[in-house]
Amino acid sequence: MDLHDGTPYWLLAHGLGPPVPPLDRDIRCDAAIIGGGITGALIADELTSRGLSTTLLDRRDLGTGSTIASTALLTYDLDTPLFKLIPTLGLDPARRAFRIGIEAIDRLDELCRSLNSPLERRASLYYTAEPGLDELAREHKARQDAGLPVQWLPRADLLAHLGLSATAAIRSDSAAQLDPYRLCHLLLRRAIDRGAAVHDRTTITARDLHTGRITLRTDRGPIIDAAHVIHATGYEAVCELPPGLVSLHSTYALVTEPTAPPPGLWPDRDMLWEFADPYLYARWAGDRLLIGGEDEPFGHPAARDRLIPDKTRALIRKFSSIMPGLTPEPAYAWTGTFASTADGLPCIGPRENGSRELYALGFGGNGIVAAASAARIIADHITGRHNPDADLFRLDRPTCH
Repeated sequence: MDLHDGTPYWLLAHGLGPPVPPLDRDIRCDAAIIGGGITGALIADELTSRGLSTTLLDRRDLGTGSTIASTALLTYDLDTPLFKLIPTLGLDPARRAFRIGIEAIDRLDELCRSLNSPLERRASLYYTAEPGLDELAREHKARQDAGLPVQWLPRADLLAHLGLSATAAIRSDSAAQLDPYRLCHLLLRRAIDRGAAVHDRTTITARDLHTGRITLRTDRGPIIDAAHVIHATGYEAVCELPPGLVSLHSTYALVTEPTAPPPGLWPDRDMLWEFADPYLYARWAGDRLLIGGEDEPFGHPAARDRLIPDKTRALIRKFSSIMPGLTPEPAYAWTGTFASTADGLPCIGPRENGSRELYALGFGGNGIVAAASAARIIADHITGRHNPDADLFRLDRPTCH
């Protein structure tokens, strides 16, 4: 799948990652990961930390699929608000789905510290304009009742402290931001140091299932004999999933020229996330603003790509309407494809009971956070450990259809 177009910022900021060769020999391993983006990298890091022999393949250069198109706002928010998720999942599972996100952000923080990779803790502001005020208030109460770390900010506070022209916002301290492309490469370097076989520019052409093992055949000739296969191919996995499980969308993003908020405003550079559908989001990347949103149903890559100039202008107009003290100038813009599920949760685990093929698909607006959870759930499954959160994200859950 053509996952993105335009000029993704992370590739410009840090260039290509570690050079690895295409697959040139047969390999036998405990686990084979298909997909060398941030999800595959997190899983490879977790599996190798547990002593499992691991192979990772990608048909592109490492991290150049959806990872470089990610805007990497790490929040525990799901695409489905908590007050709407409770009637669907039940009170305790819905609350747990949100708490899992907080725990995953904390783990990502620990990972980044261990790799000396920058991760900045930030507060996030889940804001709304007047039409969404009643529902945002319901969401605030649902989160407050769940014991989540939230604070209600009215219009006067938003204007006085941030210059944000919005009706109200839910402020959460449990958020962060990072460079997903850089973290992906650091994780893969560590996995390689632990003995993982990592190969790019190698395409899987066939999968042969036989008793207790799976054989992966490649376009380069060599094969991989694995006890388990993990699909970490993100939105490209849609064609392998049951029809109707996910829907595809296109999103748009830009990075501005260097700028700064007006004196005395937006001092902590909190992340912004609009309570709307589709939503606007924004965060700082150094002295540049990263702004995204303007989602559209995905139809065809060429049609998606042609909209980049119009969507860039629309994002600037919308951002300027809520932050009138800033006049950002776009420097780089791009578009990417993403998927969402009916209940707003990721898909993690085997497609069916007993299968040795596992999926780690962080569908929705928080794919990196979901990937951090997936790494543990997948590793626990392979090593035979019970993970109490696995049922919440299984592919055959009733609320996903």
